[in-house]
Amino acid sequence: MKVEGGSFRGRVDWALIGAWAGLVLIGTVAILSAASPLPHYGQILQRHFLALGVGSLLFLLALGFNYQVFQDQSKVLYAAALTVLVAVLVLGQVQRGTKGWIRLPFFSFQPAELARILTTLVLAAYLDRRAQRSGTVGFVAGGVALVLPVLALIMLQPDFSTTLTFFPMLIGMLYCAGAPLAPLGATALYGGVTLGLPLLWTLIMLHPAWSTSSGFLDGFLRLRDMGGPFVAALVFIFAAAWLAWRLTLQFRVLVPPTSFAVGALILSAGLASAALVDHQLKDYQRNRFVAFLLPAADPRGASYNVAQAQIAIGSGGLWGKGVFSGTQSKLGFLPERHTDFIFAVIGEEMGFLGTMAVLALYMLLLWRMVDTARQARDRYGYLVCCGMASIFGFHLLVNVGMCLGFVPVAGIPLPLLSYGGSNLAMTLLALGIVGNIYSRRYAFY
Repeated sequence: MKVEGGSFRGRVDWALIGAWAGLVLIGTVAILSAASPLPHYGQILQRHFLALGVGSLLFLLALGFNYQVFQDQSKVLYAAALTVLVAVLVLGQVQRGTKGWIRLPFFSFQPAELARILTTLVLAAYLDRRAQRSGTVGFVAGGVALVLPVLALIMLQPDFSTTLTFFPMLIGMLYCAGAPLAPLGATALYGGVTLGLPLLWTLIMLHPAWSTSSGFLDGFLRLRDMGGPFVAALVFIFAAAWLAWRLTLQFRVLVPPTSFAVGALILSAGLASAALVDHQLKDYQRNRFVAFLLPAADPRGASYNVAQAQIAIGSGGLWGKGVFSGTQSKLGFLPERHTDFIFAVIGEEMGFLGTMAVLALYMLLLWRMVDTARQARDRYGYLVCCGMASIFGFHLLVNVGMCLGFVPVAGIPLPLLSYGGSNLAMTLLALGIVGNIYSRRYAFY
């Protein structure tokens, strides 16, 4: 293949197109099968094919012009991301307890999906402009500060699932931009405390005997109320940091005192954020934690979805029961079968070989994104590909993991497979941008 001639073959990543086309084909067949017993089957098909058409058009448009326009117009893109998120809070419709959709004539649009793509493009521009300061703490802090307003607006909906997908994108792009490991570790620590404590508090609440028999666990559980024990915990964190600093002086260990102060601030901020998240959790979101931590506690309620998904995947065997022949989905045992648990439908109807084909196509897609990052003509294109790959990889791990019971159910779709017009269209837009970066990997394009 001669790229120097500027041939069409040399400019198009056919492996990328083949991977997403294969996934869309499998996903469409699975949606046709999974949604067939539903009363609004025709509406589902209409919206799916409409989103596929819009997404394909966006893919071609993104493929056809210079991606560096996004870098030049990063301020406009950032303003657009914030504007659509404010608009959905004012004009949006409430669905499943979340005000995250704007109703259009033929379908509903989820602005958070667009905002995530725009934020990736804006963050890449910011990190590229400040590449010479990549080894500083301010470099990481600036990237985090850029993303926080977007996250805050999405949390106001509240949409915890979409919020989660920003963290791997942020960490992945900062790491690829050359940020030092210490600030990255601090960012990961903050995220871990924020998301881990509500999970731990739920575990304690599932075992009331633990808190009644242990004063420590009872006090730990009361931290979520942000009352006296919460304030005492903050005092303890800073006192422990001061004591640790004094001990390093005593033993002549050279550790900057700012490290202890920053560590205390991170833990305190993480504790406060965890208490806020725990307070905002709705019953169905708390039930997802229950299903993950103690499936036997509510097998017909909170744990039902995951149990049925595992049954569906296991019953498929090697070859599957055949398309349109899955009993778990056809008879309605598997909830959310055409959206969050589409992977379970594929496992039941297409078997182990079908799921392996899906995973192979995802690996091909991720490889093309990573390879495009490696070949990108500039740092901006490289960072955009890194961000997109981080988002895709996280979606894949979480969705497949929740179908298998390895992670809590998070309401995160499987890109290109799950039913969802906004996600499908924005996924194809993102892939079009990656394909554009590949096509312009040499300067004379």
